[in-house]
Amino acid sequence: MRMPYFTPFGYANFDFPPQIVGLLNDNEIAVEGITPFQAKPAKTGLYLPIGSHTNHIDACMGVYYPGGPKFVSKTGNSVAAENIWLRMDGAYATVKINGVAQGERMVATYNVGEMMPTVMTPHGGGIGPTYWPFRFSPYFAQVFNQTAGANLVSAGELFANLDAVGKFAP
Repeated sequence: MRMPYFTPFGYANFDFPPQIVGLLNDNEIAVEGITPFQAKPAKTGLYLPIGSHTNHIDACMGVYYPGGPKFVSKTGNSVAAENIWLRMDGAYATVKINGVAQGERMVATYNVGEMMPTVMTPHGGGIGPTYWPFRFSPYFAQVFNQTAGANLVSAGELFANLDAVGKFAP
């Protein structure tokens, strides 16, 4: 059951905290965006356009975002999370390890209550949450570590903050 997205236009920033940026740099892990996601300079996060032209809501599946992040280790191993669904208990995506699809998996957890106080914040020419922390799911922490070849992150560790701006005009 496909319904329109919250707003027709907008953008979101998925910003990594300093400890994740340092970890990516120290371990020579590249960050790539899978269209329409775009990697930010200096491995600081990802940018993505949002709005009813790219996203939609499904009453059974959640809120859909095409694309996603891809992490590539210095050895060439990679893990990607694409075709993302935000659901009440977390973010789900099709995970690909070295290009091989692993199926849909939970990649991040969050608490909707942490986002609610800022959900209607005016900023960036629109409205949206400025604070919505996403944390590594147990599964994604494991495959991220396997890709990196080192035990770098733990389940529940802060992965990124989502800051979204929904707009009703371009």
